[in-house]
Amino acid sequence: MSSPPPNTRRIITTHTPSRTATIAINAPKAPTALDDGTYLNPLWSSTEIPATIDQDPTKIEPSTTAAATGGSVFCTYDLPPRYEGPMHRSITLDYVTVTRGVVTLSTDDGSTVTLQAGDTVVQRGTMHKWGNPSDEWARLTSVMVQARPVVVEGEEMGAVWPF
Repeated sequence: MSSPPPNTRRIITTHTPSRTATIAINAPKAPTALDDGTYLNPLWSSTEIPATIDQDPTKIEPSTTAAATGGSVFCTYDLPPRYEGPMHRSITLDYVTVTRGVVTLSTDDGSTVTLQAGDTVVQRGTMHKWGNPSDEWARLTSVMVQARPVVVEGEEMGAVWPF
């Protein structure tokens, strides 16, 4: 079985007191191991939109829940070989790119699509699950932004979060 992908190198810019741009962070960031064998790595988050970007970035710890509470989250999600995750829905607009390996996206109507590195998904608050049908690790990189709840036929579709 293959090894998990390497830690993601994060480069975060800021301004000096003299108003010039500089690199504040340039280092790998280790992910958090989850109970199901996956790894989640929040690389950056904001708690509001528009985001406040004039604070010291070295004093900010990214959150995985910021998108659900008014902000956004930029993260990676590593899936082990032969993984199949649970169906879930968040009240977010997610921009997802497969950056390593092969991933399946399944929706609750039974549809499944196989994604390769470079493929993208715009996830719009739908019930879905991620899988990895291969013998190699896979990585998704995503930006999640708070959204208004989806209303279908007059019924609000709430979050379903079995994690």
